[in-house]
Amino acid sequence: QDQESVGSLMYNRIQNAGVPDVQVGPIVQNSDRFFELGVYFHNPFSFRGWSREVKESGGRFVTLAGDAAHAMPPFLGQGSNQAIQDSYCLASKIFQHNANCMSESSPVSSSDSGEEEQPKTFQGLLKEYENTRWAPTASITLKAAFLGYLETGEAGFLSKFRDTFFLVAGKIGIARKVFLGAATPKL
Repeated sequence: QDQESVGSLMYNRIQNAGVPDVQVGPIVQNSDRFFELGVYFHNPFSFRGWSREVKESGGRFVTLAGDAAHAMPPFLGQGSNQAIQDSYCLASKIFQHNANCMSESSPVSSSDSGEEEQPKTFQGLLKEYENTRWAPTASITLKAAFLGYLETGEAGFLSKFRDTFFLVAGKIGIARKVFLGAATPKL
């Protein structure tokens, strides 16, 4: 399709969705290029996890972070934020593993029982990273998908519900507490 017909298609989508034309219409009408990128997200309810041992590697692991682990719709603008939090959390687990390797000859004493504990394995530390980061990213993914559904809904009942929902959610503080609460770093 040529750019003009794509522009008309985009403008029609915006009008059909009930988006306020005053704000977005002029931007679409004055644009000379359009890109249909789609919105993708991974199902956050994966039972296989984000880490795997690489076959025939002698115990080496690969783990996912950021969009590779939990691509999410853009409606909360949290993709990069969550990727940075993943990176920090994963780096701290790698640092802990390296510290364990440096002192692997001396087991850690447990203060409660007096028994010696072995340092956590690298696989165990990767699982801790996953367990720490899974709940916040799954929560944000689901909230972003819900908001995306509301924001891109067709004209009529859904668009009126959307406008009322956002007005009420903003006035009584739900938007800040529920939708932005998951954006607070959880490392």
